Amino acid sequence: MPGKRTRRKLVKKQQRKRRRQKQAKERDRLEEMEESLRLLQPDYQKWLQKQQEMEEFQRLVAEREHQEAKESWLRREAIVQRQFRMDEAKRRQAQEELERLQQEQAKERAEREEIKRKQREEELLKSAKAAAEFDATMESMAEYLNNPRVEKPPNHLLRVMETHPEERPCEFFTRTNCCRYGLTCTFNHRRPMLARILLIRHFFNHSMLQERRAHAEYASAEEHLELTEQDLRSDYDEFFDDAVEELEKFGTIVNFRTVRNTLEHLRGNVFVEYTNERSALRAFTSLQGRFYASKRLSVEFSNLKTWRGAVCGT
Repeated sequence: MPGKRTRRKLVKKQQRKRRRQKQAKERDRLEEMEESLRLLQPDYQKWLQKQQEMEEFQRLVAEREHQEAKESWLRREAIVQRQFRMDEAKRRQAQEELERLQQEQAKERAEREEIKRKQREEELLKSAKAAAEFDATMESMAEYLNNPRVEKPPNHLLRVMETHPEERPCEFFTRTNCCRYGLTCTFNHRRPMLARILLIRHFFNHSMLQERRAHAEYASAEEHLELTEQDLRSDYDEFFDDAVEELEKFGTIVNFRTVRNTLEHLRGNVFVEYTNERSALRAFTSLQGRFYASKRLSVEFSNLKTWRGAVCGT
């Protein structure tokens, strides 16, 4: 029974399929007949022609839009390519400029290094020359100092050293052998290599030679607690006796003068004049670098012209 029912359903299904196919063919035949009849009608032919023209117009419009889009894309591409070429040219130009600057900097560095090398060589030559001159000068000084038969010092020991020979002399240094600007002074300082007069800078030290400024805390201090001129004189006499006793070991002293001045570059400077250059040289070599009152002595030769202009308050 189940097999017969299944076959019956299959047969009915095939029958329905054939009917649908037949109906579809009949429908297609009728549509073809209607289409043939419509083709024979003038209005339908005009409508078809219009449809064809409209489709052709739409195709042409689409082609034109496509062409315009393509041309617009090509223009944009050309602009991009041109901008790319310009940017590339600028990049190359910037790179070339950078390389040129690097080459110039390298060249300048090389030139500076060459200048520094030459300066170092010149400084070494100057140092070697100065050292040789110093050794020769020391030998000459030692020979003059230790040989009693040489009465007068050699001329090359009597020459004058100058800081700026091309500039005019520093008037203050010429008058006092001191200058507030020291080695930074732009004028010429003339200093002898050997002379009868010695300058010992800041040899005499005393609190009354300091620049005194009244402090609020001590403004009401009693007067008898402050130092007086008598104290200064007493301390100076003690210094004088001590210093002269030591300095006379090297020769006879003609003048011993101390600068009484509160300015830093003049304060406590001592000038010692001997009868001859040999005594001054003996004192110079013995005192240079020694300590007095816990301070290292700074001794040099002096070429003062007059005492009145050089010493401010003795």
